[in-house]
Amino acid sequence: MNSLSRAITARFLLTPAEYCTLRQHWSGLMNSARRHELTTSHHVLYLALLGKDWRKAFTSITNPRKLANGAFVGWSLFSSARTLHSVLCNEYLLAPFGGLVTVQMLSAVRQYLPAPRPWDYRPEDFVRGSFPLDAYREPVESARDA
Repeated sequence: MNSLSRAITARFLLTPAEYCTLRQHWSGLMNSARRHELTTSHHVLYLALLGKDWRKAFTSITNPRKLANGAFVGWSLFSSARTLHSVLCNEYLLAPFGGLVTVQMLSAVRQYLPAPRPWDYRPEDFVRGSFPLDAYREPVESARDA
């Protein structure tokens, strides 16, 4: 899955008003000095709440010298995934959203986000905008029930 349907995003944002409020708040953040405090993890969380393909926010590392010096392992795609799946980072992830995004919403989104790890892939797997993983996965609970 590379995007989430409205039926699924309605589990995070229950009403159209919440959706609009979140978009207005994010627009305000992006047009303020606070935008410099936002990290890739915040951007991915915002895109996931809207059900958009968050992978488009990342560009593959192709510079051979950077790859030789370990840039692939430190790629922000992997650190963002680690941060988004860490319960210890809840407060940090939710802070910019000013109470619009709750821990419950974050937990619901986490179920759909994959947790890629650098040792599961090679730099060649990420060639010119193609990704060896989907932007979203089936929730873990439904996989266990099957």
